[in-house]
Amino acid sequence: MKGNKKILVLAILVLLLTVCFGTYAIYRESTNATGSIRAAKWSVKVDGTDIATANYTFTAADITWETKTGYNDTIAPGSTGYIEIPVDADGSEVDVLLSATLGTTTLPNGMTASVDVGSESQTIKYSATEGEMEAKVKINIAWAGADSDTTAKDTTDLAAQNTTLSIPVTLTAKQSLQGH
Repeated sequence: MKGNKKILVLAILVLLLTVCFGTYAIYRESTNATGSIRAAKWSVKVDGTDIATANYTFTAADITWETKTGYNDTIAPGSTGYIEIPVDADGSEVDVLLSATLGTTTLPNGMTASVDVGSESQTIKYSATEGEMEAKVKINIAWAGADSDTTAKDTTDLAAQNTTLSIPVTLTAKQSLQGH
């Protein structure tokens, strides 16, 4: 009888353990997921050439003259005008922040070159429509005429004659992080 009692107690314990652990079962399942995303395209061109390798050169013939006092594609005191550098970001799939700065110039006294207000920094907004992601960087150029005939002014103007004047412009394009 003692042996039967031990077997009965052992059977009850096994039954209790099965019921308890069966009630607190943990359900588990797993899966793997894979995703893909395409990186946006980047394309910024200056006058048809990729901005990374572009070397845009302009001359007096490319200037839109408001007042012109020089002939044969030259500039002279009293001239004013501007050049517009074409930038094309069609093909980019991001907004483009375009900035323009002038480098160091050695222009004659009274001659100025400046990036037009609004051209120093502009955002080209993304558009899937061809031709919508284009901009122009406007550079103003002026050479003040003498208000009076002075020897100092004449000397400065004469020193510049027949020289090639350099106006270095740096264009920088980067992704605009403003989002939409």
